Amino acid sequence: MDIRAVLFDLDNTLFDHEASTREGLGAFVRSLGLELTPGLQQRWIEIEQACYDRFLSGELSFQEQRRKRLRQFLLEAGQPHGGGETGHDKLFAVYLRSYENAWTAFPDAAPTLQRLRDLGMRVGIITNGNHEQQSMKITSIGLEPLVDVLFSSEQMGHAKPDKSAFLQPCHSLELPPSQVLYVGDNFRVDIEGARAATRCSHSSSGKYRSKTSRTISPWLRRVAIARAPTRSRNSSGRRTERGRPSGTVALIYSL
Repeated sequence: MDIRAVLFDLDNTLFDHEASTREGLGAFVRSLGLELTPGLQQRWIEIEQACYDRFLSGELSFQEQRRKRLRQFLLEAGQPHGGGETGHDKLFAVYLRSYENAWTAFPDAAPTLQRLRDLGMRVGIITNGNHEQQSMKITSIGLEPLVDVLFSSEQMGHAKPDKSAFLQPCHSLELPPSQVLYVGDNFRVDIEGARAATRCSHSSSGKYRSKTSRTISPWLRRVAIARAPTRSRNSSGRRTERGRPSGTVALIYSL
């Protein structure tokens, strides 16, 4: 069966969230009179993920997760802020401006989407997040003309890895899952979620029946290989990654 559409994750797949966060956080921390250390950066990432997961589960609103993230980070940075919700919102806006000014796509994102459109593919995005902010990202990094449709968890009412977050876009596109490829960077959220939605084979097998799918699958895998960082072990024996720290689009799944 022909592949008719390719759906992508957004953050750290097309959009370089880690680089944008690093640049934005650096400017924000300097505005507080602090130096951005690796430890502070790592804690911001961890706090961000924990609070964002609570937003995706419905436990916190989008604004509440921002406030909680900021309060916890400032406390750990030794900069407690007692300005209440209004004060926290104003301070978070300082970070947000720096983050948004640093928004960037991966260099191969636009060429990848353009190539798929040239092949006659419909191109979409499935993303966990606030619909307005994710739409702004796509516009800001120049990908809007190359994307046919955006499916956000806020809009759908389902967040990845929930199987409905993958099946609902197929229904909206009026395509069976077998005619859709999905590309993402997070194995648990993106690939295990897609696997839960279907019982189809992983695209790395290359066992497609159509000429079109045989054309785009190896090509997408070449993009994935170019993006994938190398793995090694540090002195403690723990696995580490060298090379590009984010945007590892090594996960391509046939829905």
